[in-house]
Amino acid sequence: MPIAQKEIELNDGSKIMVRQVSGRKKLKIETIQARVFRNFKHKGEPQDWDMDTHEEFADALDEAGAGIEDQVDAWLEECIISDNLDLDDLESDELMRVLSWVRGDDESAAIPLDSSQE
Repeated sequence: MPIAQKEIELNDGSKIMVRQVSGRKKLKIETIQARVFRNFKHKGEPQDWDMDTHEEFADALDEAGAGIEDQVDAWLEECIISDNLDLDDLESDELMRVLSWVRGDDESAAIPLDSSQE
């Protein structure tokens, strides 16, 4: 299945072309995230966690090398296809919007289940 691409509008109205991160590139961070998550299984389902547990989980991800900054560092430079864009020029909400799409969090970026191979 080809890697999806999308044009994302920035706060100043300019647009950048972004592609999703490949499964191979995601694997390292996803493996770390799964390991950290297993350490939190005894705390129940994430949607039931209190704010302290969410913060503890986020800190554990950061310490393990799989937090938000690690994802930005590992994926965004390669996934932003547009030329002449410095990641340091993006505002934090722009970074999060791009990262969310690159990861496949957003419905338009998710791979349709009926296209997955068994």
